[in-house]
Amino acid sequence: MSTNRRRATTWLALTGLMGAAAITGSTAAVAAAAAEMPVYQVRSVGLTQDQATALQRAFGLKAVQRAEDGSVSFADESTYLRVPGLDLGAGQPDESGAATTQTALDVDSLKRLRAIPVEDATKKALETLRGVGLLPANATPTAGQTTFEVVDANQQAVVTAPLDTAVSFAFTLGGVPLEGPGAKVRIAFDGQGAVAGLTYAVRGLLSGPSVPVLTLDEGRDRCAKVLGSSVRPTGVSYVYEAPPLAEKVDRIEPGLRCDGVNSDGAAVQSVIVGAAVDARLPEPGPADPPREQSSFTPQWTNRVDVGSEGTGPCSGLPWTAANLASFNNRFTSAGVPVQFSWVNHNAWERDFKDPVFAGGQDQLYADDVDMTYWQGHGSPTGFSFAGCSSNTDTFLSNNDARWGNRDVEWMSLFTCSILQGTSGGQSWATRWGRALRGLHQINSFDTVSYHSAVHGGKFANYLVRTPFLWWNRPMKVRDAWAQASIDTQPATVRWATMGPIGGGGLANFNDYFWNKGPVGPDTLPSTGYWRISGSS
Repeated sequence: MSTNRRRATTWLALTGLMGAAAITGSTAAVAAAAAEMPVYQVRSVGLTQDQATALQRAFGLKAVQRAEDGSVSFADESTYLRVPGLDLGAGQPDESGAATTQTALDVDSLKRLRAIPVEDATKKALETLRGVGLLPANATPTAGQTTFEVVDANQQAVVTAPLDTAVSFAFTLGGVPLEGPGAKVRIAFDGQGAVAGLTYAVRGLLSGPSVPVLTLDEGRDRCAKVLGSSVRPTGVSYVYEAPPLAEKVDRIEPGLRCDGVNSDGAAVQSVIVGAAVDARLPEPGPADPPREQSSFTPQWTNRVDVGSEGTGPCSGLPWTAANLASFNNRFTSAGVPVQFSWVNHNAWERDFKDPVFAGGQDQLYADDVDMTYWQGHGSPTGFSFAGCSSNTDTFLSNNDARWGNRDVEWMSLFTCSILQGTSGGQSWATRWGRALRGLHQINSFDTVSYHSAVHGGKFANYLVRTPFLWWNRPMKVRDAWAQASIDTQPATVRWATMGPIGGGGLANFNDYFWNKGPVGPDTLPSTGYWRISGSS
């Protein structure tokens, strides 16, 4: 047996999942028959350098980045989520006086884009991974295309073009889903079948002793305690959660995935808690002192800055404070000030509402920074503060949003279903188009998303990281949102970004964060809207 083959066989054996049961029904059927579920012991983390090199050669990549935690990633700068555009030269300076670069959509080139069939992409991914012994036996592929849509000012379709065909793998442990940043294999192929992007982050696991777990009925009660009084649980299922590889753990324990709807009717982010009978519930942490109702002085718009808000334990989201802190800390370390960061009862609807509407004060907060990041519950028509605050009410409706008429370029909403394709007979463009009043992009999701303590930090890092050789360059804003979502969300979650199209096809789909690459001028949606969406 060759050395590479021997290493691959050892790695597969370490997973302890050769011939593991596939999902044949609900996860309840898998585990409900017994009052116990196994704990899986971590035996290896990530890939060795030899395995990373084998992966690189098998897919014909010029190089791959292997992180210290053993995860591997690759993004081809020339093809990854590439959208054809036309360079129109310098644009009007931003309100801060910063130089801008005009780019127009190349609709004719968009109409000519083609992607390889999902069957071909799936076969190629399976055969290549299997050939180097890096196809986990507990992985099931699903494939879909990342699309770029253009609609006109009347929301009539102009073009929907495929940017790539992505193959994502879902994992199971004994028939129960294994989900999280530490269980990710995703390969995106461009129109010629070459790899445009790759993410590989897995642990080798061995089944260990079993522990008593709650039944799903008992689990519903535990979910209700975590989700709080403002959320009605709608589904409980067994799951194993795989934290990021950088998080040093020696075991993977059984969990419960809690789904629900809050009092505003907004779908809640899925939250995972321990399923073991003696598992500890998340601690809410110390409460911040109440905000003052007094006036707040806007900052000068010529300062590059960010802000963040989110609802936490008061809305059943235990890790919001940690997630916002990861976003804030990464920007602070890059020298970008965080103007405000409000959590729980201090997160207010009025901070996102335009002052043209009663009580609105977004000119002091969400529209007074260059980027605002939000985490909480949402729906196709807005996001919710229910259970946490009611200043001025508990739901920021799409009809109350007018963003970009002061400062904000990028509104990044880590919540559910904001950019869902259609809802209530209205498209994403119909619902949110009127909110774009100089705003360059809304980054959010097409589907329900999963609660995360690390998404904000990953997103910020992709935006502001310092170049090193070929692989650590900052990403475009939309690409950074996509990659942070790919890193942290299951394959079933679809991320999305939308923006306006101005005269002559002017659009800000290629924006970088300030001082990290070109940024377009503020643009009103005089001729239409664009949206990119893809699977995680």
